[in-house]
Amino acid sequence: MSLKFRQIQIITDETVLLLAVSRAYRNKLIDVVTATNTDQALSQLSVFNFDLFLLDLDMKDGCSFGLLETMTERFPSAPVILMTTGDTNSADLTDRINAIRFSYCWHLLEKPFDYRKLVNIIDIGLEENSSCAKKTQQETSIHLEKRRCQRYSRFELINVFVPNKNEQCRQEKQLLATLTDISVGGMGVAMIRSIPLGTTVTFDEKFMHQTGVVVWNHKREDLTWQTGIKFL
Repeated sequence: MSLKFRQIQIITDETVLLLAVSRAYRNKLIDVVTATNTDQALSQLSVFNFDLFLLDLDMKDGCSFGLLETMTERFPSAPVILMTTGDTNSADLTDRINAIRFSYCWHLLEKPFDYRKLVNIIDIGLEENSSCAKKTQQETSIHLEKRRCQRYSRFELINVFVPNKNEQCRQEKQLLATLTDISVGGMGVAMIRSIPLGTTVTFDEKFMHQTGVVVWNHKREDLTWQTGIKFL
């Protein structure tokens, strides 16, 4: 990430969550602006130029979706991370979000979650910033996942850990992969072998041992495999 001053807004009435995010970025070039109610959040939207938003859909005042509409109108290209205790696989919920964020970045995160995972998602979202992709009319089921953001190109070697087929060995099998792209919702990797669809994988310490699931595989002309992994 380039050394550029960024501003993010977090809107929640959960004090612990506000403090956790603020402390995570206190020594970085990131200004965390916090709001605990709708009026406070709206007034901040008129003053700051935000690069990313964290919005709690469980706010007691019930105005979260109204705020989401205002964010989208004023800062359409800024990624939005939505947090909820509700069912993140609910079609009603994702349809409601899509109706507002139709062509822009958003990520749905189910509470409770590991704060390290949240920070990792925020960092990736800031890298993407305004590089969100528009949906096409011919979206496949792969594109209908919760992520609606353009992937950020990155090339580096990483370790991917998959379940060991040997039932007597509980230790995960380590595979070397080349990270080719990454986004708020997932990543693409190139490997010399394929990983079965639906396999749960774990990443190394670079990604705080975050987990994901394989959602697609494609054999390339050089006989290696391009694999799409969605973060869990």
